[in-house]
Amino acid sequence: MNTILTKKESSPVVRKYKIGNMTYIVKAVTKDGAKEDAATKVHRLIQNDLRRAKTP
Repeated sequence: MNTILTKKESSPVVRKYKIGNMTYIVKAVTKDGAKEDAATKVHRLIQNDLRRAKTP
């Protein structure tokens, strides 16, 4: 019996962002049910990182 693979495989998009002294490497893949875009997620991750740095 032949098995047909219907999963769409794509390689991730890799981008490097340098903000101040910190370099962020972002690997992005698309997902059908995503609720936020890549720019919003990167912004949220950076904000969370900065919040953690301020709290001892």
